[in-house]
Order: sequence, then C-alpha cells, then structure tokens
Amino acid sequence: MKRLAPLAALALLFSSCEGLSVADAYVAADRATYDAIAPEYKSYVEADANLDEPSKASRIRLLTSWKMRLEANSK
Repeated sequence: MKRLAPLAALALLFSSCEGLSVADAYVAADRATYDAIAPEYKSYVEADANLDEPSKASRIRLLTSWKMRLEANSK
C-alpha cells in the first residue's frame, strides 16, 4: 500500500494541471530539439562538399517537413 501512495499523489497532481497535456509537452520538446539542431545541421548540409545536390535536397526537405509538423501542431 505504501508503494501506491506516491502513484496516487502523482495522479492527483497531473489531474489538477488543467491545460497541460502530454501532446503539448511533446510538441514543446520537439520544438526545442528542432531549434537546437536544425540551424547547425542545415549549415552543415549546405557546406558539405561530399554531398551531392540530391542528397542535400533530401536533407533540407527533412528539415522542412519537421518544421511543418511543428507549425501544424503549435497552438
């Protein structure tokens, strides 16, 4: 029974947090990851002489689609 008390407390805490959702937290975390990675990765891709144009375009499309998903899921 002692083991269940912390879980019950967490359940009450989470149920009392109106307006917060796992989906919102996921989008916020994904946005932070994008903001940290995308600019530097885009610069790397554009400058990498070992990548041909189709490879560069594919990687840029990846970043573009990631950004589009974030924008579609942002409030």
